[in-house]
Amino acid sequence: MPNQLVIKSAGVPGAPDSYYSEEKSLVVVSPGTVVPEVGFIMVVAVSGVSYALMTDDSPATFVTVLAANTAGMVWSDGTNLQARGASGTARYFVLAHKP
Repeated sequence: MPNQLVIKSAGVPGAPDSYYSEEKSLVVVSPGTVVPEVGFIMVVAVSGVSYALMTDDSPATFVTVLAANTAGMVWSDGTNLQARGASGTARYFVLAHKP
């Protein structure tokens, strides 16, 4: 007989037993600031802050993957995802895989 699957309740964001980091914030400097974390980023909607992915580096070309004031989830490699806007503070959670 296979082992039974047991699902344990997880803690609130930032707790040691949570799948979410604590809420992160990043001051956005125009035209964009690199999101330094690697992994799935769960974005909190913030007016004036969008997220863009660099698709070419010569010349630098970006594609918007989340429009300003939009919540959603994107992947960050720690290098090519930027929070963009004239100014503001990006807010997001990093999702972690736990064994």
